[in-house]
Amino acid sequence: MVESIPPKEFESLNLICKINGYYIEENNRSLHIKLPSGTTFWVPKRYTDSNFSRKLNIRQDFIIETWILKKIGFKI
Repeated sequence: MVESIPPKEFESLNLICKINGYYIEENNRSLHIKLPSGTTFWVPKRYTDSNFSRKLNIRQDFIIETWILKKIGFKI
């Protein structure tokens, strides 16, 4: 039997990160995000765990798995 981990536990275990940024565009597999600093990056949708608005220029939180952010190049 596999136990589920409550969502708040994922953040405390450093398995996910909240990234504050702006939606730019998307394709079938990836999401393009712009950070407030101006840095942009693509992240595979399957590693995001948040509902997001597709409206441009709206600052929002994106919940993304920590390991993929490290692989992209973020220092976490």
